[in-house]
Amino acid sequence: MMTWFLTTTIGKTLLKWIGVAALVAAAYWRVYASGKAAAEAERVADDLNALRDKERLNDNIRKMDDAALDRELSRWVRD
Repeated sequence: MMTWFLTTTIGKTLLKWIGVAALVAAAYWRVYASGKAAAEAERVADDLNALRDKERLNDNIRKMDDAALDRELSRWVRD
């Protein structure tokens, strides 16, 4: 079978197009994998930023006295 691919015109053409298809598939896979990695990195960065914001807010709340905490909560909660 390899002899047929290497000696006939049709075999050489098929082998050439199979090689081109393999290169295109490899390039596509590389782009796909890098995009997936970038999306994962962006998701992790967003999670870390949200956690940082949450900790900053918790620190601010811990530093408030009771009156300041009541004033802040009254802005968000209605009777």
